[in-house]
Amino acid sequence: MSRALPAATADLPGLAEQLLALRRRWRLIALCALAVPLLAGVLLYSAPPVYTATGILIYQPEAARVPGDTNDLMPDAASEDAVTASQTEVIDSLPAAAAIAAKLDLAASPAFNPALAHRPWPFSLRAARAAPTAAALAEEVRRHLSVAVLPGSRILKVSFSAADPVLAANAANLAMQLYLAHERDAAFATLTDAQTWLVAHARDEQAQLDGTETALAQARAAAGVVQGAQSSLTGETASRLAASLTQAQADLAMNQARLASAHSGDAAAANAAIAPNLLPLRKEQADLAAQVQSLAGEYGPDYPALRTARTELAAISAEIAAESARELDAARAEVAADQAQIATLSAALAGARTASQTEDQESAPVRALEQRAEAGRAMLRNMTLQADQLAQDASLTKADARLLSAAAVPSRPSSPSRGLIMGASALLGACAGVLLASLAGALDTSFRSGAALRAALGLSCLAMIPETRDPQSLALSTPFSLYAEQLRALRTALGLGGAARIIAVTAARPGEGKTTLTIALARALAMAGLRTLAIDGDLRQPSFDAVIGAGGACGLTDHLAGLAPRAAIMCRDPLSPAIFMPAGTQAATALNLFLTPALPALLDELRESFDVILLDVPPAYALAEGRVLARVADSALLCVRWGHTPRRVVAGAIELLREAGVTLAGAVLTRVDAKAHGRSGFADAEMYQPRYGGYFR
Repeated sequence: MSRALPAATADLPGLAEQLLALRRRWRLIALCALAVPLLAGVLLYSAPPVYTATGILIYQPEAARVPGDTNDLMPDAASEDAVTASQTEVIDSLPAAAAIAAKLDLAASPAFNPALAHRPWPFSLRAARAAPTAAALAEEVRRHLSVAVLPGSRILKVSFSAADPVLAANAANLAMQLYLAHERDAAFATLTDAQTWLVAHARDEQAQLDGTETALAQARAAAGVVQGAQSSLTGETASRLAASLTQAQADLAMNQARLASAHSGDAAAANAAIAPNLLPLRKEQADLAAQVQSLAGEYGPDYPALRTARTELAAISAEIAAESARELDAARAEVAADQAQIATLSAALAGARTASQTEDQESAPVRALEQRAEAGRAMLRNMTLQADQLAQDASLTKADARLLSAAAVPSRPSSPSRGLIMGASALLGACAGVLLASLAGALDTSFRSGAALRAALGLSCLAMIPETRDPQSLALSTPFSLYAEQLRALRTALGLGGAARIIAVTAARPGEGKTTLTIALARALAMAGLRTLAIDGDLRQPSFDAVIGAGGACGLTDHLAGLAPRAAIMCRDPLSPAIFMPAGTQAATALNLFLTPALPALLDELRESFDVILLDVPPAYALAEGRVLARVADSALLCVRWGHTPRRVVAGAIELLREAGVTLAGAVLTRVDAKAHGRSGFADAEMYQPRYGGYFR
């Protein structure tokens, strides 16, 4: 029946096929999905709970800055974040951890002192562990203490984890208190040092200022410069002359550009630069020229309108030429005037600058001393203000941080997170189950569908015989069962009763169900009215003797050896009209007997007496006799055990049979697990679904 299905629908491709492959191994997936969470739950509920208490600080370095400090600049965001992050190291430092351990007497706590911890048997048999040193205890406290900065802020979260919730809260609050005390001490020391430095530096600056003012008075007296005088008149005059010279140079450049445009030969550019007022006359001139050209082409030279137009054109051209000459002369005059003015201004400016330089050289020492004195006075005022401010703030020292929220005693443990861990373990178990199921599918090289057999070996799957109890006679007792229907499907696929009368039934290796199929098929064909003969060709392990109740009787090899007539080796089946031929007693010389002409002659005689002859031959890998018997048959049927026989074994058996010249009619999947195959999702598993229960019974 599998051959009747289109190849495109035999198996679902792609993702659907992968999902169906996983569904076939749902028990393995379910086992992993349950086992992993169960193991995680056992480990989880055996672990002691951990409580975490958290307090919140805000870092405010502006509170302790010195007003007017030259370093009091606005930091960029990166620098500010770096400074805030550095406070976490202060809180989580070894000295702070050692202080916490000392004040809370953590050396007496079993959680921090392994020597005091209770050890269950058999760990109690080991030597007692030594008490930790002060450094080791501080490191253990640091492991339980954590400080984090909220992104983009100055908020510090100080957390402490311990098995005792009260201890966790006390340790977190103590860590914050130690940090605030440290910051206050550091701020007070900074203010004191700054005040001392400012007072000493102000005295030095005052002495330097006194010397500068004395030198300034002497320099003024020597240079005759009045205190507070502004820039000299010579400098102002030079500035005005420079401005006038710049304007004159700009005018000259503009007039020269106009002259250059007039001499360029471009009439349009010349008119725009020198005589823009001639544009209407130029337009009228162009119109008259066009009119003259039009009249000259249409009439003779003495036409009155043409003579009049020529006269007007000559008059306008003369007027334009005269006006252009006047404008050009005026432009040349302006250029000459600008050049003369520039020369005059340049000479005056050079004299003013010379005089200004002389005055600057004489007053330069005075100005330098004035600037130095002014800078000294400003610095002295700034230092005095800072010293006064530091004196006022010394008694009001504030830390760079303040407490926003104290750590409260936690009401429930922070870890382990049982819900999250159980959910993750369930997901991990499911993933592990899927992985193992996929691995099992990859390692399973057996055939579980007719389409897989057809795709891997190019051999048609003619039927899928389910595994049942008493398979040799089940088709007789329940002719409408699925088992019997598959035998009928095999008969239809092989075309039995027609040209193909002799069918060899073989397999790749023992245990495939070939003998059972031969007997069941022979009985089913005989009950259907066909004259059927089943020959036991498996000489080393004959099976027909138990079926017909004639153990050790003469059979095929005895007849071929001339020891028994044909009629003596024919045995009637007690359950059906089928005839069975035992293997015989001459197993040692069987191969030689099969190679003689007696075997083909016997088969030719049997063709005349029977509609169907079934040869039960040994597995392809077992004996050479099997391949010889399969070759003399019209075709061979290969039995493949469902979900058991590896593909490489089946492929090797097919290769052996084809090399021996055997014609393979197809294959049969035997001993199919009906329930498992019905859940597999393969296309040929449709017949195993409950919806077909009305057809098979």
